Amino acid sequence: MARPASPDPQLSVAEAADRRRCSQKTIRRWIADGTLPAYRVGARMIRIDPRDLDRLPRRIAAADRTA
Repeated sequence: MARPASPDPQLSVAEAADRRRCSQKTIRRWIADGTLPAYRVGARMIRIDPRDLDRLPRRIAAADRTA
């Protein structure tokens, strides 16, 4: 029996960076410091669950206080 396809395929570092609109270096930094869980597949391939990426907090722009 075939396994059902996952609704969200795993992302590469480049795909995760595009999705978060940041650099690949930032994604790798988050993985290294434990902020973003990631999984190594094979010797070099790193995969990220998109749900983990979506759980990361997002920075909010500061309010304009010139009034």
